[in-house]
Amino acid sequence: MISYYIQDETGRRVMDCRLVDENALSMAKQLVVPGYDGKVDQKRSIKSSQLRKFYSDVKNLEHIWINQQKSETAFLGILPQIKILKAKVAYARERKVVPPVFASWLSEHVDSIATQQDFAAFLLHFEAVVGFCYGEGLKD
Repeated sequence: MISYYIQDETGRRVMDCRLVDENALSMAKQLVVPGYDGKVDQKRSIKSSQLRKFYSDVKNLEHIWINQQKSETAFLGILPQIKILKAKVAYARERKVVPPVFASWLSEHVDSIATQQDFAAFLLHFEAVVGFCYGEGLKD
């Protein structure tokens, strides 16, 4: 399970900033694999279309949640759709359209989302991963 939070110096629970910094960059480097020629190895890297597809799925769920004022009821309504992302990524992995590392990463995060705060933290982390993937040379 992923822990999205740490305690700050005053004992408050705050989001672990490493999730949008070094952890996101590390994940992006696993998803965007350089080839021998310095370009992205297209066979071993995630395709931008697949990354965008899963990110879009998550952002659509966020929009539903936001449109209902980020209520607990709204979150509980989208939670099954969040959890079904594991099935979707397993299917994509079996079709060999996403690398196993992405499937494992997404599944682990989905398993870790239990509250609205977890979902919000995951959204920021996923956004950072996407940004770093493009920073690592992923092309549309």
